[in-house]
Amino acid sequence: MYDIIESGITAADPAGYVEATVRPDGRLAALRIDPRAMYDLTAAELAGACIEAIQHACAALPDTSHHPR
Repeated sequence: MYDIIESGITAADPAGYVEATVRPDGRLAALRIDPRAMYDLTAAELAGACIEAIQHACAALPDTSHHPR
């Protein structure tokens, strides 16, 4: 469901309409929307797909809270 890449983590919503890349610091680096989404989804569904993809990518980030500074 997600890939670790040099610039962060990329994950998609379950249907694959949206891919989000999140940097290691948690900032959104990229959001890619499949053109089919405009025909297949309502605006609310597309918004939900974006949120899901971002949440999946954020959840896959390594936990760095226990590392000393």
